[in-house]
Amino acid sequence: MVVAAKNLIIGLGISGRSCAAFLLKKGFSVVAADKNIEKLRLDPQIQSLMQAGLKCDLDREDFSLDGFSQIIVSPGINPNHPIVQKGRRLGIEILGEIELAFRHLENRCIGITGSNGKTTTTLLTTHVLNEMGIRARALGNVGASLSGYLMDPDSEEILVVELSSFQLETLRERCLDVAVILNITPNHLDRHPSMQAYIDAKLQIQNCLKGPSAKLYVSSQVAFECGKKLKKIEIFDAPISSVGYTEWRGVGEQNVKAAHSICALLGVSTSDFYQKMKTFQKPPHRIEWVAEINGVTYYNDSKATNVDAVMHAVNQFEGPIVLVAGGVDKGASYRPWIDCFSNKVKKIVVFGQAADKIKGELQESFSLEKVSTLEEALLTAHSVARPKDVVLLSPGCSSYDQFVNYEARGNEFKRMVLELGWKEKKLF
Repeated sequence: MVVAAKNLIIGLGISGRSCAAFLLKKGFSVVAADKNIEKLRLDPQIQSLMQAGLKCDLDREDFSLDGFSQIIVSPGINPNHPIVQKGRRLGIEILGEIELAFRHLENRCIGITGSNGKTTTTLLTTHVLNEMGIRARALGNVGASLSGYLMDPDSEEILVVELSSFQLETLRERCLDVAVILNITPNHLDRHPSMQAYIDAKLQIQNCLKGPSAKLYVSSQVAFECGKKLKKIEIFDAPISSVGYTEWRGVGEQNVKAAHSICALLGVSTSDFYQKMKTFQKPPHRIEWVAEINGVTYYNDSKATNVDAVMHAVNQFEGPIVLVAGGVDKGASYRPWIDCFSNKVKKIVVFGQAADKIKGELQESFSLEKVSTLEEALLTAHSVARPKDVVLLSPGCSSYDQFVNYEARGNEFKRMVLELGWKEKKLF
């Protein structure tokens, strides 16, 4: 594949930086546009890229596209971005970072998407394959960019790639040997114009299969709700036995079934799969136990950034639960929580930009208190929790009003809980 002679990258986050490094290594002219470019110029990594030839400019509506033959957008860039729209009108090729990367890979690739559980399934699959001596690497939305992998690729590795709806909406390359759709529930409706647009972005993964022999696995939920739009599919499944699944806590059954189907396709037996799964460590911020203080247990589920993920978390407990929720609203209604939380959630403490919306939809059904910050929310939850209660941070919203990402939010919650526990021990 020949790379365009002059490339514009919009967004200099992890993906944009990796793209720039790869294209510069190949000897191409690269310009990057970002709204925070003046601050980014002080970043040592950006300075290193500039020394290698990267030119930086401000992301603005009147940006000149003279001479550019390719525009590469980072996953966080909206398809209706002014520069992207101008590029389309001028006939310039628009592609996502992950599309660029797939064009240059020779590896066997597995793509995993869904509204919830993508990271856990991606990491579990990668873990079992490596434990079985089948070399695999987790990439994509899981944290390590695919274009970054191009700096030192190994064609013998199987790439297990977590794919978000943002990445899939710009992906056209037939690059996947196996594709998985775990589930589709309302999410990112602040970005996608409608639920149908979000569904279509997820279903785009089936158009990225390499050929007739490539496999598409979906859950029964996806098959039922999207069957008319799906091509040849298989329902992922696994014999969930008392010897297998129930000995390992913390990974959802759907994650296990999907990972098992992938691994079985690559020659891993069911008994070996469950044996290797026992050594898997679930990533943090996913219904993560933090501490027990005076008989109250605290859990960090900061990764729950949509309505359905919170319902999944609540369903893992018998109750009573004091729920801490809020952040940046993603467009879905919170009313599905009413039936799910009934007789289980004793109080909801809401904070952040979404607090008013959550309060407006739920205050008639629950004891609910609105505060401004996560710290205030934790202190409020702590004050009302009693022995045998669970205080659960499961926001149902993105973090960007008060934190750079959900990891930072979860880490701050854990820090504050542990500090609270230390103070309680000092007092008593």
